[in-house]
Amino acid sequence: MADIDYARASVLLFDPIHVNQRTTRYALFEIGFRKIECVSSLEDFKSGIADSAPTLIVAESSATDAEIFNLVRAVRRGEVGGNPFVVMLLTTWSRDTGHIRKAIECGADDVIVRPFSTMFAEERVKTLIKGRKDFIVTSDYIGPDRRKDTERSTDAPPISVPNFLKAMVENDEEALSKGQQWVNEAREAVTNERVRRVAMRIVITVELEASQKKEGKVPVALDVKDLQRSARELRAHVLRARRRESAEVAAALIDQIEQLGDGRNAEAGTLKLVKELAMGTYAAFANGDTIERSKDEIGRTVSNLRKRLQARAEANKRKAQLAAEAAAGETADDAGQAGSPEIKRAAM
Repeated sequence: MADIDYARASVLLFDPIHVNQRTTRYALFEIGFRKIECVSSLEDFKSGIADSAPTLIVAESSATDAEIFNLVRAVRRGEVGGNPFVVMLLTTWSRDTGHIRKAIECGADDVIVRPFSTMFAEERVKTLIKGRKDFIVTSDYIGPDRRKDTERSTDAPPISVPNFLKAMVENDEEALSKGQQWVNEAREAVTNERVRRVAMRIVITVELEASQKKEGKVPVALDVKDLQRSARELRAHVLRARRRESAEVAAALIDQIEQLGDGRNAEAGTLKLVKELAMGTYAAFANGDTIERSKDEIGRTVSNLRKRLQARAEANKRKAQLAAEAAAGETADDAGQAGSPEIKRAAM
């Protein structure tokens, strides 16, 4: 590996607790970073991402977890800042597995639990330099591909994204010289996959509803709000890509979803049209490509969701039965106590 000079890279450090911020800044300085901008408010943090184009972002997530996680997602979606692929490292005092899982699932490159040593932090930074993971795109996630080989059941391809932290600290002039082109190419690949995955999300939702009705089961009410969000995101993506025809199909999709009302009595014809418009939006965006190559994955996903819904229904039914049996037992006990000699004597 080329010689590393951390002083070349710029760091944006966010932590609302000043004593913790100083500790982290000291660790970064000891590692070798010199261009370290420290902020303590979310507004300044957001502005720093948008205005200063940092090479590395380090953010504490314990106190403002929801806001930080949403901001990371916004960066990955290209809504904040000029580089959706900036290296992002989250720190946290929380050892709660739920918090750590959310930190990982928002799209950050790594999460470090405090307290940590400078040596430990440097090892994690080095991993992000020489072994950063490719990205994966789904309908609700953009970030490092953490799947194991045995878990790769989807056809979502890993995408190689720019690593300006590596290019900067190794002084890779060739990579740095084509920086914007690098970002644009990766952004296009991510957008293409994102549009496909969001269209698939709509198709899967409709397929699940249709399969439930076909089997004569009472279908779960459609999550119309989720369909609306997905359709609006589709339209936003294709508009940014200046695909006018695709945007027109997406607008028709949004209008058709409005016809679903609350989703409880969705007509088969309307559902079919929603599915066709979602597929049409992607086809118009992808110059005729279709999501047919994802047919097997859609089938697997629908099947898995059906099994999950069935298991949940059976669990709820069993829980209701146990509650009813417990209530019946309590009633019997009360009746027995009311007729016992002790109760009668106490009432006299």
